[in-house]
Amino acid sequence: MRRAVWSVVRAAVARRRLQTLVIGAVALLSTGTVVLAVGLLVLSNAPFDHAFARQAGAHAAVTFDPSLSTVDQLAATAHLSGITAAAGPFDAVQAGVTAGERRLGQLTVVGRSQQDGAVDRLTLDSGRWLSGPGEVVLARQGVGPPGTRVGDTLTVAGVDLRIVGTALSITGTADAWVWPAQSDVLHGTGVTASRQMLYRFATAGSDARVTADVSTVTAALPHGAVLGSASYLVAKRQTDSGTAPIVPFVVAFAVLGLVMSVLIIANVVSGAVVAGYRNIGVLKTLGFGPRQVVAAYAGQVLTPGLVGCVAGAVLGNLLAIPVLAQTGRAYNVSTSGGVAGWVDALAVLTMPAVMALAAVVPAARAGLIPAAQAIAIGRAPRTGHGYRVRRALNTTGLPLPLRYGLGTPFARPARTAVTLVAVLLGSATVVFAVGLSASLHRVAAAETRTAEVQVQVDLDGPGVVVSGGPGSEEARPESGKGPAGPGADPSTVDPATALAAIRAQSGTARVVGVTDGPQVRVVGYTGDVALVSYDSDPSWVGISLISGRWFHGADEVVAGSGLLRTSGHKVGDTLTLTGDAGRRQVTVVGEAFELDHDNGIALLSGAGTPTGLTDQSGAQWYEVGLKPGTDVDGYVAALSAALGSGADVSARGEHNDAQTIAILLGLVATLTVLLAAVAGLGVFNTVVLNTRERVHEIGVLKTLGMTPRQVSLSVVASMAGIGLVAGALAVPLGDVLQHRVVPIMADAAGTGIPASFVDVYRPLELVGLGAAGIVLAVLGALVPAGWAARARIATALRAE
Repeated sequence: MRRAVWSVVRAAVARRRLQTLVIGAVALLSTGTVVLAVGLLVLSNAPFDHAFARQAGAHAAVTFDPSLSTVDQLAATAHLSGITAAAGPFDAVQAGVTAGERRLGQLTVVGRSQQDGAVDRLTLDSGRWLSGPGEVVLARQGVGPPGTRVGDTLTVAGVDLRIVGTALSITGTADAWVWPAQSDVLHGTGVTASRQMLYRFATAGSDARVTADVSTVTAALPHGAVLGSASYLVAKRQTDSGTAPIVPFVVAFAVLGLVMSVLIIANVVSGAVVAGYRNIGVLKTLGFGPRQVVAAYAGQVLTPGLVGCVAGAVLGNLLAIPVLAQTGRAYNVSTSGGVAGWVDALAVLTMPAVMALAAVVPAARAGLIPAAQAIAIGRAPRTGHGYRVRRALNTTGLPLPLRYGLGTPFARPARTAVTLVAVLLGSATVVFAVGLSASLHRVAAAETRTAEVQVQVDLDGPGVVVSGGPGSEEARPESGKGPAGPGADPSTVDPATALAAIRAQSGTARVVGVTDGPQVRVVGYTGDVALVSYDSDPSWVGISLISGRWFHGADEVVAGSGLLRTSGHKVGDTLTLTGDAGRRQVTVVGEAFELDHDNGIALLSGAGTPTGLTDQSGAQWYEVGLKPGTDVDGYVAALSAALGSGADVSARGEHNDAQTIAILLGLVATLTVLLAAVAGLGVFNTVVLNTRERVHEIGVLKTLGMTPRQVSLSVVASMAGIGLVAGALAVPLGDVLQHRVVPIMADAAGTGIPASFVDVYRPLELVGLGAAGIVLAVLGALVPAGWAARARIATALRAE
């Protein structure tokens, strides 16, 4: 009997080539989606911790004074109690770096020959590792400005080096790496030399524990030899805070993919079995029992299904390479290049199990039906299903093809319901993706503010990069981030003179002076708070308010959302501020979406507010809005000539957070296309099954005069109705998903979010998005509709 079952399976697979192809294709795409979805979920689970373990990250990076400690003394610290691994000592310098005419500032450059090692294994993003002197590998965070790509020339401490690669250190132990023998850089004139050791400790779960471990190192060396240290926990907190907003949207897409894949697999397989009721009756007549019927149909499904699942696992891994790489860059961690092996195994085992279950249930039910009844039922739906709906449609006056097509789904209500859910989820994904993309675009615009502020004039000279090792929070040269920082050349341009020159420059529309003075304290809140003051109305600079209004006097401030959330204050509260020069009380009149200063731990005020708090006076930089049509490069060149070398005039560039948002937008597009394809394949399968079931009926209709175009129209209409309902339901579902996920992302980032960033849908857009269900349904139905239209009448009439 086993041979008979296997013969039936082989014959069915070979004869029903379309069914075999559809099952295999659905298994392939669904398994690929599952592999990618689970891979994203795995990557989103503590990404820093996993990357830290994979790259053997340094628990602490300690910087030493080379004049007070020898190489042998530092190497000996690797064997101290509690240290499990160490790397170094490496020569390190703080050196001025330029890329062409652009000054990048002071970078921490480390001499290192190995990419891998016992501690801090570097992951290459692009290019290759060092092979000798004359080359430099740039850290990921330094890539972006002109002149910082592989192949460009970077001038480090006056020495020209070719960029051969870009790499990631999980804890940011350096800004760039050169060959250890690059003495003209590491021991050149005008550089601040030091040595670096990287340590892994037996226990390093808390700041106190890391501090104690570093103290062990310090005690073993001469007094003053340790210049400073940086804990991996700072980098972990920074990465986790940056990762937290991204995880909700990644998880949402992954779960949608899993649900859709399982639904469509179940729909395809159960539909194939139901469509074979007549053949089941024939098998029972030939002596097949219920178990053999189940085995025969499970075999028909699993044979192409297993092939599709294995191929789908391969497809999922191929898709995962770029998608996981994008996600890893958004999380600012390295990835292993693909999904874990156990994810592939899980998908290859789980998806066939789902297929087998979907085949066994209807096959077992059919196996219990008497042979004569199964043959009588054939492939036609049960009598009475959809009868009332068809009668109602006949009274509408619609053309016959439309009436016939719109009534078809009601003949198979269970199959229609599953198809409706698949199209609904696919359409809701499109609605959600469009809304999420719009929200992310608005967040990116709020971060860069380039639409409002095109030029920045820094009176402290060019910006400076200072690396403090793992988790360093020192300023990078980003527009809108504040003054240049330590080491900048003092300004030789008086703020009033600079302001007059800016206002006199052709093309200037608006200008505001900004002072980011010494940090202040808020009584009752532990931690420093940035006090950013403006010398005129800043409402135009692109900082969005979540609630409240802008300040109108010296005793009013707008607080960053992060500060209000962490301090427990709200708009309307009175805060007592203390600074180096005194104390004053201010009233919070607004909450700002401001992430530039430690995730919104900032107060924005007028120029009079710092009076009595700090001794800082005068604008540190000016933000300039240009008249429409003004050439930005020409404006920068002309203003630079007018101000001379005492000020740095630059066009505002892309914010690092905006780069992350660009990565997220790419992920949204990739995942949406994939889920829409899965939904479309589900529609395709449903139309194929419906067309096969009604092939004899189609032949009769053609005999009665229905043209091929009308047949095609009726088949498309059968899915268009489902698409219309799914689209109508998808709009509110996608909108709800958008209004839930975006605030969760913002909350995970420790900030509120303006309502305008969430309420992104306009009425006409919602109507258009509602049509997404129809588009998905129609696209999935077009090919089978063409097959039905081309079917020959004689062939169709012989089908039953």
